[in-house]
Amino acid sequence: MIDDILDQYESLLNQKADLEKKCEQLSLEYIREFGDDIETLFSLKVEVVTLKKQIAFCVSKSYRNEAIYEYQLKRYVDAELIAYRERLEELIKANKEAKEDLETITYEEERKIKKIYYRIAHLIHPDLHPEYADSEFIRELWEAAVDAYKRDDYHELSITYDRVLLQVGETDIVLEGIQEKIASIEKEIEEIKGNNPYQYKFILDDPEEVESYHKELAQEIKDYQEYRTKLEGDLASFEIIKGGQA
Repeated sequence: MIDDILDQYESLLNQKADLEKKCEQLSLEYIREFGDDIETLFSLKVEVVTLKKQIAFCVSKSYRNEAIYEYQLKRYVDAELIAYRERLEELIKANKEAKEDLETITYEEERKIKKIYYRIAHLIHPDLHPEYADSEFIRELWEAAVDAYKRDDYHELSITYDRVLLQVGETDIVLEGIQEKIASIEKEIEEIKGNNPYQYKFILDDPEEVESYHKELAQEIKDYQEYRTKLEGDLASFEIIKGGQA
């Protein structure tokens, strides 16, 4: 019975690792397929934001019957774009942290992380175990352990430790809370399958979907190009004085 549970757990760990690797591949494929269009679209959006802020500055100056100097306009827009990008970075960071569910590491948690890391090191540290020098799988486990240790990620470190035990541990393996670990891994697998980049596969695996998304991006690019042209015309209606204070 216990052997069946261990086999199930090992299978789930391998499945999760395979999915994570597949997600990396899908991300690369997605960028290769749509990266140019996405980059063009993003650049256009920045240009549109820039023009809208330039126009807002000119409108404000016109309402007050003030001259519009090019250097003032540039200074204003540059400052506004910096603030916009900083806010965007804050939102990205906040979203990333929310997804990772970051928690403050306590002293006891730090001790647990160090303890499990030392156990892994005892079993597969390359300096202690030259016999594994030619094992790509052991090397990947070690790199995963080092990465998780650096990030204070006890969850991933404990999973790595279990995989190490299954690969090079004693014959009689005892994994505490294995049923809970199985349930956790199953949940993680479902979350991976339900989100990007795994969901990219349903576009990339279907030529019609690839073509459809290219058309969608192309239409959005066209729309932004037309909007940019309109905004450029609106901006040209203002008299902007070149030169002046640097």
